[in-house]
Amino acid sequence: MPRCLRRGVCHYGYDARNRAASIGIGIAEPAYREKGYGTEAMRLMLDYGFNELNLNRVELTVSSFNPRAIHVYKKVGFKEEGILRQCDYNDGQYYDVLVMSLLREEW
Repeated sequence: MPRCLRRGVCHYGYDARNRAASIGIGIAEPAYREKGYGTEAMRLMLDYGFNELNLNRVELTVSSFNPRAIHVYKKVGFKEEGILRQCDYNDGQYYDVLVMSLLREEW
């Protein structure tokens, strides 16, 4: 695995026609967690999406077993839209996946 991916990753899936994007972040290295990097990365991605790409909507999915990520997403303004029940199989157990979004007017 490349060294940069061991620490973390951000992704943007852009839909120009609908002015929407699917985004996500991941901080792989435990030493870099709980330092505000996820919140900062998410705010920068949202700023870029709404102000540079002129998006109307940004969405993401997050597994229910990841309360830190859910906290970050809610902190920056994401709202829960729905739940994909038992959609994520991890370590011998099924988990729900939350669908969350943030609209331009909420940013």
